[in-house]
Amino acid sequence: MKVRAITLFISAPNFGQLCARLEASAAFFRTAIAELRAQGVALQMVRVATNGFDQWADAATDAALAQLRELDARLAALERALGSGIAVIGSVGQLDARLTDGVLVRALATTSRLFASVAMRTDADGLPDLERARECADLILALNAATRASGGLVIDGPLAGAPFCFKLAITAQLGPGTPFFPGAYAPAPGEAAERLSPAGSAWRAPAFAFACENSDLLVRAFARARRAVEPAEQAAEPNGAAHAQVGSAVLRAASHELEKEFALLVGQLDALGERIEALSDGVVFAGTDSSVASASRADESLVLAFESLGLGAFGGAGTTAVCALVTSVLKRLPFRLVGYCGLMLPQTEDAGLGALAARGGLPISALLLNSAVCGTGIDTVVVPGATSAEQLAALYCDVGSMATRLRKPLSARVWPAVGAREGDPVRLSCPFFVGSAALPLDPPTGAEVARGRRRSPLLCFGAGFALAAALAAAFARARTAR
Repeated sequence: MKVRAITLFISAPNFGQLCARLEASAAFFRTAIAELRAQGVALQMVRVATNGFDQWADAATDAALAQLRELDARLAALERALGSGIAVIGSVGQLDARLTDGVLVRALATTSRLFASVAMRTDADGLPDLERARECADLILALNAATRASGGLVIDGPLAGAPFCFKLAITAQLGPGTPFFPGAYAPAPGEAAERLSPAGSAWRAPAFAFACENSDLLVRAFARARRAVEPAEQAAEPNGAAHAQVGSAVLRAASHELEKEFALLVGQLDALGERIEALSDGVVFAGTDSSVASASRADESLVLAFESLGLGAFGGAGTTAVCALVTSVLKRLPFRLVGYCGLMLPQTEDAGLGALAARGGLPISALLLNSAVCGTGIDTVVVPGATSAEQLAALYCDVGSMATRLRKPLSARVWPAVGAREGDPVRLSCPFFVGSAALPLDPPTGAEVARGRRRSPLLCFGAGFALAAALAAAFARARTAR
């Protein structure tokens, strides 16, 4: 069994108390790591997520920056103190203020272990806050500019070779409690956070949660589902109705096999969480984020899993239906669940997706479409270095509008690769990521398609979801008025 991370959520009103709670976390992590290893669990990383740093850092810019850098050093010291060979990183929370004073960009650009997220704002109709979207876009471009000397890549620590921009997520409708970074954050001091399951149950910091790394389970479950229907397929008449029956049988088998695999995994983690909570002094088990998170190994790719069903190529017709099937299974598991609990489609964390994008077969619009029924949104996506703030802001508007209208958490991690043009190969040396290519944010013009410079995408719609949300809200108000 593999676990990507055990994430500890700590909350404090000031930096002094935050440091004290971080120092006390060493005892908790030693207990948790020992228990996980005793049960044969392969743990990749230890993580600490705080409430938003604008709630505990000094109000003065220089003092706040010094505190964030000290926190980065304390995380490195915690890693040395644990002595387990497991990396330690931290998130300084979800932020809703102080976006343009330079503290966040300077902190992320000069530290190796800190992550953060910024919340997109929308109204009740799903209409995006355009000013906030532009602020978010400016943050990403400023972070890229501040790290241009290293090609936009982290140069030391456990994430050496990864893009700095992947340390910052733009989120929408994401509450506290996901153990996945950069969106992880703790509730404010004294406040409670709700679990996804059981409905209505809540927890307070300090608490911990598990983030899975489990795409191999998807590969295994889908392969078994396909084998289960092969006898019926071989006996079927060569006509459309028979093939439709086989396809339906494959999907039913896929759902059944997937539920078996993930119920076993999350059930074991639920029991482990209870044991660790019992052994810890006042640290509560919040739950598990059951999301399917990819590894960089080709034999554990989501593309391999989907195509093993025999229902067509990944990205083609039917892909969204399979994404919906997976997410449906993950959300109905009868255990303590937190976070996204959906299928993640990270371009540069999955070998198959990275290769597909490099061949031009994974438009950003398709990722956004599938986000309607699966996990995180636009994750670890590489775009051309010349991508403008207006283009990024339009993408964040889409993500925010979709999350609000569908009442689900989404996020976006996008890196404008320094010097890369559309389609250029992008290689990342960090072992947690894979090489791919820079993807265009906008659809091609008619002239570009005619000259063969860019494909005519079936699903490209630029900032279309935000526009569609605006139109839907306007029509709804008009009907009410009549």
